Amino acid sequence: MKRRFLLLILLTTGVVGVGGASAGADDVPLIADIDVDALLEEEFANLNVNDFYLLEHLVGIDAKVKDRQTQMGAVRNEADRIFARFQTIENQISLDREQSERVLGKAFERVVRSYTVSEPPQQEAATQQETPQEKATHDGSVTSDLEPGKDVLLGAATRGDLSQIDFIVPAALTKNPGIATPQNSETARPQPPKIETTLRPEYEGPSVLVMLLEELERSQSAQAELRETLRDEIDALGTQLEDMEEFDAELGDAIRGLRAELVAIEARDLEWDPEDITPETIILPSSAPITSGWGRRWHPILRKMRMHHGTDFDADRGAPVWAAHQGVVETATYMKDFGRVVVLNHGNGFSTLYGHLNKILVKYGDTVSQGQRIGDVGSSGLSTGPHLHFEMRVDHVLRNPKKYLPY
Repeated sequence: MKRRFLLLILLTTGVVGVGGASAGADDVPLIADIDVDALLEEEFANLNVNDFYLLEHLVGIDAKVKDRQTQMGAVRNEADRIFARFQTIENQISLDREQSERVLGKAFERVVRSYTVSEPPQQEAATQQETPQEKATHDGSVTSDLEPGKDVLLGAATRGDLSQIDFIVPAALTKNPGIATPQNSETARPQPPKIETTLRPEYEGPSVLVMLLEELERSQSAQAELRETLRDEIDALGTQLEDMEEFDAELGDAIRGLRAELVAIEARDLEWDPEDITPETIILPSSAPITSGWGRRWHPILRKMRMHHGTDFDADRGAPVWAAHQGVVETATYMKDFGRVVVLNHGNGFSTLYGHLNKILVKYGDTVSQGQRIGDVGSSGLSTGPHLHFEMRVDHVLRNPKKYLPY
């Protein structure tokens, strides 16, 4: 029965994708290579009547997995709504960009036309000295002799770089193959294009540029409102994701607990050689999560700092307590601090203690197997609520159980 409950352990481990699954992967067969149904039927057939309480845990895990799927669907829907709002803002920004490019393009074209229709300089002056439009400064930059108004407009249109103004031509020129464009400022100057004017109906409405700017401003305001809504929805999504993390932690605890119980059931059929009983081969004494570990802490009853020499499992009252290893019952009594307590001697200075029990199921001198139920979780002694206090002594010295527990 070496692999009696291996399959169930694999199944429960695979539900949440435990991070350490890669460790020892070579020793565990892949689920895809196993006849799951046949092995499940065989393993359930080997369960004792008293072991069928495990089904309650399986039902609980299945319910948690279904709830997790439902919660994940809600998170996905919320994320889709948020993405849709992002898409709305992106579309509005694209429209703003189109409007901005349209206005800038018209303004730029107007500036270029203003420049090209200016009076060209005399050819003689161009051959004898620097062109009137370009004078080299001491630092190598170029200044312009254009009229102040045109100079400002052209500087804005060219982003302040006037060194290439000889190559700027209106769009109308580039579209007309019959008009040659200048190639060099020293050999040719752009000729003023013939601008054909057509009579259009006089527009008496408000400034189109003003209307476009107002529309852009309204778009910015709408985007700001959408961003504010997005912040709220992202915060809500973050809350849902935090809830998912807490839910995953609960599901992980449930799976870990079931695995611990399956290991305890399997361990009962094993007969250990005394030389093989070591702290490194213990099992979990409880399926509950650990809530308090080794170290100094504030004692809630004694109201003072006190060293905590063990590990506490946050189990419900009446939950099973298993022998961490094969051994002999050295103590099964009531103590002031620990309440109902069991101490197992595993040999060679190695012993374990189980405190605050609600019920003791063994007596002094009994030989117990690993995984045997030796008591129920309680709150006896100096305790504020149901939990299992677990201690270990190695070579007769108290040790931190967390170093040895397969948790």
